[in-house]
Amino acid sequence: MSEGTPHDGPLDEERLHLVIRQEMDPQRSTMPGMLRLWSSLPPHQAVCLKEVVAIIRPQRWSHTKLRVQRLRVQAFTQTRVLGRGRERGLRYLPRKGAARGMGIQYLPKRMISWIVEEAQVEPLVRAIIEANQTGQLGDGKIFVLPVEDAVRLRTGERGLEAVRAQGPCDMIWGTQQSPSATPEVAYASGQ
Repeated sequence: MSEGTPHDGPLDEERLHLVIRQEMDPQRSTMPGMLRLWSSLPPHQAVCLKEVVAIIRPQRWSHTKLRVQRLRVQAFTQTRVLGRGRERGLRYLPRKGAARGMGIQYLPKRMISWIVEEAQVEPLVRAIIEANQTGQLGDGKIFVLPVEDAVRLRTGERGLEAVRAQGPCDMIWGTQQSPSATPEVAYASGQ
């Protein structure tokens, strides 16, 4: 087996982080490597979940999304928000003859949230910074928060299983059915 795979012995935290870092590198990543990693995790070994929240300029959202998808982090929640930071909105100079200038107190921003494993936090934060850093006021902020638990409503799975992406067969047939089982089809005509 290659160096650093979970099959070299018991899966300790250092080896886990090594394999995840290798899988986060797009040039060295192998999907079978991730499958080996996930299948070799003992059920009692808890992987710490983190929430990464980024507040960025709205025009940088599509670039940020592409950068993050390269890390194979697909699931996110994004919201259009209004807010202000140190820049305190925008101020415009008064027009000739006006007593005071106009201004915008709150600026439009995007707030994006990702739930990832602890080992994915640093590559994700780096990708967000690379996609959004201009060196000017208003670039945004990144917050990293602990996640105590997660529950998938459809199946009741908890923890890492609740946030881990399912394979295409699981999404089509469900986790309880086999691909050979044919689902019943209900037609709109009532047949």
